[in-house]
Amino acid sequence: MATFTMALKDVIDVTGGTTEIVNGVTKLTGGNIGIQYYPIFKEEYRDGLTGRIIDHFWNREIGMETISMFQLAMRRKMNEIMPLYNKLYNSELIAFDPLSTVNLSTINNMTSNQAVDSLSDSTNSSDNDSDSLATSYDTPQTVLSGSKDYATSAAGSESHSNVIGSGQETANTNTDSTQMSDSTTRGYQGSASQLLSAFRDTLLNIDLMVIQDLEELFMSVWDNGDSYTNNERYF
Repeated sequence: MATFTMALKDVIDVTGGTTEIVNGVTKLTGGNIGIQYYPIFKEEYRDGLTGRIIDHFWNREIGMETISMFQLAMRRKMNEIMPLYNKLYNSELIAFDPLSTVNLSTINNMTSNQAVDSLSDSTNSSDNDSDSLATSYDTPQTVLSGSKDYATSAAGSESHSNVIGSGQETANTNTDSTQMSDSTTRGYQGSASQLLSAFRDTLLNIDLMVIQDLEELFMSVWDNGDSYTNNERYF
């Protein structure tokens, strides 16, 4: 029995609410404890969180003089704290490997084009002059003397040549090349046990954090069974 104000279970009953246990958690239907609507990161999570709040404070007396004041205080508090806690809930949905500290991917995609044009000219020239005289004789069998040539026959020749040449060479080279590479490095650096310890430090019981923020809405004095008033009516 409540001594100072009214237990949460009585507020639910007075406001027309009913409860049942679903999957081990209280499910509230109807009633009004100021918690029907509040920002939630995922609508499917609302019933579970509401049920855990009700279970935690089920026998606790509300910290307000009237039900309407409690409803306002609960609604106001939930609207104030849930935007931050919704971000924490969303962060808990991020899946990652606590033993992975290195995840580096390198992608190299290189394309090159090289064009080379060349032109060469060449010119060459040569002159060649030659003279020759050939003689033969039958008799006499003595050396010719005097200024006269004596021979049976004689043949002479003279030649002259002039050669001029030129040339031109053109070359064109076009080269395309493509290079692609992909490398990935994964793993962890440091001590695995220290990484696990750091991961455990990040684990949060966000539902309990919400509940702890609601403590100020309830009486912090437990009923010892003594009677403080003869008025057993609800407010």
